[in-house]
Amino acid sequence: MKIFKEIKPVLEANSIPYYLLGGTLLGAVRHKGFIPWDDDIDIGIVREDYERFLRLVPKILPKHLELRSYRDKSDHHYYFSRIVDTRYEMNRNGSLVSRKENLWVDIFPLDGMPNNWFVRKIHMLKLLWLRLRYHVACFDKVNLNRPNRPLSERIVIALVKDLGVNGHKNYKKWLIKLDLVLRRYKVQDSNWIVNFMGQYKFKEMFPKSYYGKGKLYQFEDMQLMGPEDADKVLTQMYGDYMKEPEDCDKNVHDAQLVEQQAY
Repeated sequence: MKIFKEIKPVLEANSIPYYLLGGTLLGAVRHKGFIPWDDDIDIGIVREDYERFLRLVPKILPKHLELRSYRDKSDHHYYFSRIVDTRYEMNRNGSLVSRKENLWVDIFPLDGMPNNWFVRKIHMLKLLWLRLRYHVACFDKVNLNRPNRPLSERIVIALVKDLGVNGHKNYKKWLIKLDLVLRRYKVQDSNWIVNFMGQYKFKEMFPKSYYGKGKLYQFEDMQLMGPEDADKVLTQMYGDYMKEPEDCDKNVHDAQLVEQQAY
């Protein structure tokens, strides 16, 4: 929350619309704040504004916060960006190689999709192929403990493990290719919006009208912007989203705070 409270004025002062995503939106609707087992904040920004945000925010952030992107020289291996607090460090478990990461808020780009059904299906297949190549290239960092993975993903993980792929196969090359394809269709010309590099892939592809101009939701002690039609968004992603999932289905971040530096 402290990180997001530093980001929120930057978004508002520069007229950059944002939307709560995934578990953060679910938390706002069902819990009026954090889901007890989903302890980060995820927001999405339409591509054109996302790029403007990435240019602006490093100049404005206090010194303990940093923008992390695969485009910089850090070891950030995600496609989406993060604002991290360098005073806090986490052990990330669940992958072949344990690693440390700073505490974060995730910032996802929202992209347009082709309006034509057939072209959209071809575009989706191309994106899935590039995403697969990216994940194989950084396989040592993939969270192998994530619940409810589809069968296709579990098969690929099993095959890659058996083949002994160690990762670090120039994953940034595949992120650059993904970026070029994702940018191909502008949101302003599209009837569909997708957060493709989130956990749920095309479960997070919605008619643009679901997002609309946004709507305020209570989130802890803040009023934050989310999609206008949160019910349709959450139903597509989670089904009966007001029902709490079983413990085995809860997507807990496999992380442990290991160090808190002095303010």
